[in-house]
Amino acid sequence: MDADRVKAIVFDVGNTLWFQARSPDMAEIQRLQGEPLLPLFAAWGVTLPCSMSEFVAAVVAAGDEMERVEKQRDTFREVDIPFLMRGALAVREVHITPEQAREMWRASWILERQFGVQLYPDALDVLRELKQAGLLVGINTNRPCTGDMHLPGLRDMGIAPYADAVVCSGDTGYLKPHPSTFKLVLEKLAVAPHEAAMVGDLAEADMRGAKAVGMRTVWKLNGRYDPPPCPDADYQIHDLAELLALPLLDRGGRSSAPAESLTPHDDGNADRY
Repeated sequence: MDADRVKAIVFDVGNTLWFQARSPDMAEIQRLQGEPLLPLFAAWGVTLPCSMSEFVAAVVAAGDEMERVEKQRDTFREVDIPFLMRGALAVREVHITPEQAREMWRASWILERQFGVQLYPDALDVLRELKQAGLLVGINTNRPCTGDMHLPGLRDMGIAPYADAVVCSGDTGYLKPHPSTFKLVLEKLAVAPHEAAMVGDLAEADMRGAKAVGMRTVWKLNGRYDPPPCPDADYQIHDLAELLALPLLDRGGRSSAPAESLTPHDDGNADRY
């Protein structure tokens, strides 16, 4: 076996396995998030002294502010949605338990497809080839939910059947590059850090975070041909299919997946970074 070969490939999700193809209708998003809360409030005997859209908007605004503050403090703490939900209700003289807030959080989580995401054309082909080659596949993504909450969205996009472990920043309370999610996904996959490679699009969150815990790193550039240097990236690719030819997989370039993604690279991708 080649010394570079790994047993597991761990993927970021946004701008790695999928990208945002259209801007979401935020009014519709808030309606979808708020609708499942109505039966909970009814069961608890809670009367909301404002519209549901106003309540959801208040939670979103509080989350944006918390994210800004934590980023300023450089703590990498994830937004605590149940805490924010309790706070938004408390200022309206409605009081619920932490357990009820967590139930609201889980009920209000909606499929990522609602946010206008679309798979890269080679995503499922590459995941299928990795599994056929006997590799483990993990997901490690920054999003304020738990891995089990993220599974329906991954299932909806066709990714879930290939994933052996799913970890989100909501599982640990910290965002990448904090080591907690990297360590948790490695634990779930039961592999040592040097036996796994992290594939992601962000130099700090994905490359620096993974390298710090001892993982190999593959930086997905998505058509960015002049990015600033990233010393933490062991390899650079533009399309997922290029991953199959890297020494990490010891496949000698063998692949039945497309040689290159059909996603164009002259469409202003750099603006997303």
